[in-house]
Amino acid sequence: MQRTAGYFSSPQIGSASPRETEILAFGLCNDRLAKAHTSPDRIDALHKTHQLWSLLVRDLASTDNALPVDLKRQIATIGLWAMHYSTQARFSDLPLTPLIDVHNNMIDGLRNQKADIQNSAKY
Repeated sequence: MQRTAGYFSSPQIGSASPRETEILAFGLCNDRLAKAHTSPDRIDALHKTHQLWSLLVRDLASTDNALPVDLKRQIATIGLWAMHYSTQARFSDLPLTPLIDVHNNMIDGLRNQKADIQNSAKY
């Protein structure tokens, strides 16, 4: 995703690009969600998921975000759903697999975007 200047001011992980950091963040959320077998672990995993999507949606709403408007709307819609679902799942026995599936789709999209950029740079 295209990021705003404020997004870049947050720490990155080592020499990872922002895209790689996003892939890692979704993966870490999925790891927490998959291992959330106790109530405290579940609440923590859902809270981290909500935090991640909150950061992404806030960045998407920024006027400095360079993504196409339609793509921003689509990702923001997914993000708002994920935040709502995370909140609802804290207070009920909703399965966590829908969140994991969405995160896997985001990871796949980010990896494909990275591959597309690398392939176009070769020419």
